[in-house]
Amino acid sequence: MALPSPQSSSQVPETEQDFDLLRCSKIENGKKEADVDLPTGYRFDPSEDEIVVYYLFNKILDRELPITDVIKEISVYDHDPDELPNGDFKHGCDCNEAFYFTYTEQIYSSEGKVTRRTTKSGYWDLDGEEEEVKYGNGDITVGFEKVMVFHKGTAPNGIETDFIMHEFRLNPLIVPTHVLNDSIRAKIERYVVCRIIHEGISNYQPTFKLPPGWTARPVDEGEPN
Repeated sequence: MALPSPQSSSQVPETEQDFDLLRCSKIENGKKEADVDLPTGYRFDPSEDEIVVYYLFNKILDRELPITDVIKEISVYDHDPDELPNGDFKHGCDCNEAFYFTYTEQIYSSEGKVTRRTTKSGYWDLDGEEEEVKYGNGDITVGFEKVMVFHKGTAPNGIETDFIMHEFRLNPLIVPTHVLNDSIRAKIERYVVCRIIHEGISNYQPTFKLPPGWTARPVDEGEPN
């Protein structure tokens, strides 16, 4: 299935006011994952801006998605990552990534209003600062990305695990004002995509990138087709 690719650097608008998010994210006919006819070895491996533009933004506006069921909806922070279905960790170059839509929850603590990062028996600990997600090769910020590592136990003395999460949120400044209402504003503030990587089950094989959003894993010599 042909999906729109991010614009080349010569086509990317110079300012956020010139950026047409509705046009750039438009998908005519989405499909279910099972209906995508791909050769053996292809994997769902989207770039950061593809996650934000084609999936998160379209989901928030209830628009068509490229693959309608490849990113499941689940309350990520209500579960320890090892409780998530093993079969979901099948994406990415190493076939060890799972993707989820989820809502974040704001709670009050001694530090004021914060986002809840605790689960049943552990917590997600922020690793570094939040990063901007740029569109294609340009300077337009379409979203933001946080990287977190899961720890078992109670902060700050938990035990680090091999689960890593990339949480993506939409940049509200690029959303056209005429589509905004109270419901959409609430979703922009709280709705995210979580890309969870289980490094402990990594099964790396050489890959090459096929835009946009899919990776082909070549069959090794001697491996049956």
